[in-house]
Amino acid sequence: MSETRKQFFARLGKEHYTILVPDMCPIQFHILKRVVELSGYRLVVISPEGREAKDVGLSAIHNDACYPVVILAGSFIQELRTGKYDLSKTAVLISQTGGGCRASNYLSLFRKAFEKEFPQVPVLSLNFSGLEKDFSLPFTLKRARMMLAGVCYGDMLMNLVLQSEPYYPKDEVDAALKDCLDMLDQQIGKASFLRRKANYRHIIERFSNLTPPEKRKPLVGIVGEIYVKYSPYANNHLASFLVKEGCEVVYPSLMEFVQYCIYNSIEDHRRYGKNKATIALWQLAYRYTLSICKEAEEALKGTGFRPYEDFRKVVEAGKKVISTGVKMGEGWLIPAEMVEYTSGAVKNIVVVQPFGCLPNHIVGKGMIRPVKALNPDANIVPIDFDASSTSVNQENRLKLMLANLG
Repeated sequence: MSETRKQFFARLGKEHYTILVPDMCPIQFHILKRVVELSGYRLVVISPEGREAKDVGLSAIHNDACYPVVILAGSFIQELRTGKYDLSKTAVLISQTGGGCRASNYLSLFRKAFEKEFPQVPVLSLNFSGLEKDFSLPFTLKRARMMLAGVCYGDMLMNLVLQSEPYYPKDEVDAALKDCLDMLDQQIGKASFLRRKANYRHIIERFSNLTPPEKRKPLVGIVGEIYVKYSPYANNHLASFLVKEGCEVVYPSLMEFVQYCIYNSIEDHRRYGKNKATIALWQLAYRYTLSICKEAEEALKGTGFRPYEDFRKVVEAGKKVISTGVKMGEGWLIPAEMVEYTSGAVKNIVVVQPFGCLPNHIVGKGMIRPVKALNPDANIVPIDFDASSTSVNQENRLKLMLANLG
């Protein structure tokens, strides 16, 4: 780490900077927020509502930019304008995968959008790809393990909530979720936080009175670009809409995307000879994530709750229709998830397609035909999301899909 970077982040921690973070995965980010705060920062996860953030983004970002960057920029600017923060001690944080799409350039777009009104607000990066080295949030190995554990806990909680909420009152599901998050909050920074098996047992026991019935409602999977897929604000509360329409929503785990990124680094070495200096670390990380995901799968056996699919099966499912060398945007992962779902119980799929995200239109909408050729009973609908449009057209297209539920 450079001396400049050390001094910069030491000041952020010492002066207790407020760092604004977009609300992509509400449950996972609640836990990850607490882990990052162990370094002395104060994180605020922002959750905009209504059209204002989208309109602000459209005025601040070129209208040819992709939908996620427009609404993220608008959300940050709207929040910074509230007057709630000392702007001399406020920053914003965004993750970067280092992939070949505009998401890897978000930081420069945000800085340009901020330069007139908020030039004093630094834009920070969360990545493990060596990008933005002087502004990339530093992590120790211990902290990285805690973040992976946080993702696993968040994934399990998201999974249990999604399987409970179509069948039980919302206040009961919310109470169970809150109890589990409170339990994990108390363990942040302690050795017990990494005792995943014990914590999984506690979580499953708390949800045991919310087990879904044997006869399930129609299952609808949601796949697509990562931010729009998970963020309730970005996708106009898609999951809630589907539940109200009598469906049970199925989401891929956030850890599956983490494993996708790790797998791609290993694949780059295999195909192109890249990452020679770090390949052993990527392989170790891959084995480690497989093992901790296996723990969650084992914990859910016999509980009545459906576990996530083993990532290796998702990889093999994708190979039936696309090469694992295709990795722009969410790359081969989107068709792999579609094949895995439609080969099993999840025959209905919504593919979220953000405006301006060409890679995800190709590997999402563009791959529907080969997926249906493999699984003819698949019921798949692509839904476009644009900052200038309303949810009415999206809901109409969704209702057409729901009329043909498998």
